[in-house]
Amino acid sequence: MIRLEQRGNVAKLVIDNPPLNLLSLEMRKELGRLINKIKESEVKSLVVTSVGKALSAGGDVTEFLYTSPKDLLNWGKTVEALAELSIPTVAVIKGYALGAGLEIALACDIRIAAKDAVLGLPEVKLGMIPASGGLTRFVKLLGPRSLYYLLLGRRVTAEEASRLGLVDEVAEDPDARADALAEELAKLPPLAVKAIKDAVYAALDSPLYAGYLIERALFGLLRHSQDFQEGIRAFKEKRNPIYKGE
Repeated sequence: MIRLEQRGNVAKLVIDNPPLNLLSLEMRKELGRLINKIKESEVKSLVVTSVGKALSAGGDVTEFLYTSPKDLLNWGKTVEALAELSIPTVAVIKGYALGAGLEIALACDIRIAAKDAVLGLPEVKLGMIPASGGLTRFVKLLGPRSLYYLLLGRRVTAEEASRLGLVDEVAEDPDARADALAEELAKLPPLAVKAIKDAVYAALDSPLYAGYLIERALFGLLRHSQDFQEGIRAFKEKRNPIYKGE
């Protein structure tokens, strides 16, 4: 199962299907429903984590021969919906993050790994390729080096993943670290956070000059926001700002 928890302004998606948290078709559908619920809520940040010793070792292979093209397309849309959330997202990678499990992590903005984490996209060994955004995001992070890992379906350790830029931090207690980051992110002005996400992802797919235009346009919009005015006043008055996302 996958459940949604909330504490204050922070939401948490928890994958709970021990021992390896394999993602069944029903779990994938549930993830889509929960992401839609998050989109309609007023939470300010999201942690994606799991119970046990794996984020997810991937999809349930026993269902693969019976999975329709429509179901595969819907899974791709679910991962994309996670990536397109306007709030910052933090993935906790404990143990295995393989296949669909790594695709979920790559769709998050920040990735925190445990020291025992193992990451990989091994689909080639089943006669497939990652096709729910995982291959493209992997290539965006690694560039031409991605061929070595994708063609061989090679798994990497947390240490190697950190060197490659697949994860942002390796932590003794990744859940605690992710929770702390999510709390910190939830206190930031929502409009500015969304603008940074939009600008960064647009810049990744744009020529340099187009990136300049995008960031300047977003900056201009933010200068007219109440959050901007509140941030300046709070700074001058030496108090904590109260952001409303307006």
